[in-house]
Amino acid sequence: MIANLRVLWRYRDLLRGLVQRDLRVKYKGSVLGIGWSLAHPLVVAAVYTLAFKFILRVPIDNFALYLLSGMLPWTAFTASLGQSTGSIVDNVGLVRKVAFPRMVLPLGAIGSHFTQFAFMYAALLAAAIVVGPGLAPALLSVPVVAALQLAFTAGLGLVLATLHVHFRDTKHLLDVALQVWFWVTPIVYTVELIPERFRPLVYANPMAAFVEAYHAAVVNGQWPPAVLMALLVVLSAVSASAGMLVFAHAEKRFAERV
Repeated sequence: MIANLRVLWRYRDLLRGLVQRDLRVKYKGSVLGIGWSLAHPLVVAAVYTLAFKFILRVPIDNFALYLLSGMLPWTAFTASLGQSTGSIVDNVGLVRKVAFPRMVLPLGAIGSHFTQFAFMYAALLAAAIVVGPGLAPALLSVPVVAALQLAFTAGLGLVLATLHVHFRDTKHLLDVALQVWFWVTPIVYTVELIPERFRPLVYANPMAAFVEAYHAAVVNGQWPPAVLMALLVVLSAVSASAGMLVFAHAEKRFAERV
């Protein structure tokens, strides 16, 4: 893993260039530019707030802030996995003809989405200071949680990118899995609203731990529990390490399989 990190550091300019390229291509000619990244979750949040707060009457105070504080990390997570999974196959010309560490392709895709996420969450934190817990010291934990989520997502993205080279149905299966995964993540509901017998499904969900950490800091103004933060560190370290090992082991055969 240390060797892979050294390679990434050596090619950091290429990685930065890929992130910047993705952002330029996505918002080229757009009037709002990166503002569209915030517009979409805001519209989704408005629809979910109408449905769950005013129609189904879910008993959650400050529901819009609760929803967005979990929805934005989830959106960054799913968008990152979706693009990183196809990053090797979609860049077949580069993979076959240019000598460079292929790892920068999925990581560049993930980096671009987390760059957008950083801008969006900064705006949400400003809103939380006004309509949420105020200028709570616990908000300082958000960058740490986001960094751990980035590491967790990067590891999973590397594994999925490797699988997609060998099994082209990976992206389709991922789309289905993410639909189910969303509903077992406490984004539009609280864990307390789940019947006791179903709560293990949530507790076994890594993204639930991340979302609960965001909720603690942004909605409640409380530091995420130490046990929860320790769990996030372990999840991120295991995911990142496994992702790099799997990808590095399979990378040499990518040119033959794409």
